[in-house]
Amino acid sequence: MTDTRKKANRGDYEKEQELNTNHRDYFSNPENYIRKPDMTYLPGNGLLGAKIHTLDLANNGLAIQNYLRGTGSANMVNPSSQETPDIKYLKSLNMFDKCVYMPDPLIIHRGERPTWS
Repeated sequence: MTDTRKKANRGDYEKEQELNTNHRDYFSNPENYIRKPDMTYLPGNGLLGAKIHTLDLANNGLAIQNYLRGTGSANMVNPSSQETPDIKYLKSLNMFDKCVYMPDPLIIHRGERPTWS
């Protein structure tokens, strides 16, 4: 069965390439990430661990990841070099200040607890 419409026209090809370029530019731009916080903090006291994006941990996170996985290690034409990490140092977000209140020394008087001798 043959196609009823010619899709191999030059205009169709250019339109498809423009669509692909716009899609790539939109999704590769970090400003367009959905629900990306303005500031990123490490979880401090009172918080559980969270997912942190690779771009928020290091400036060259993808290069570090490729080096650790060994991507391109067998490439003899363009051998990969030792990657030095460019780490972003993040502050911790604490829910409360650490204040420790120590009670007076615990003194248990005889007969205070009926089941204890």
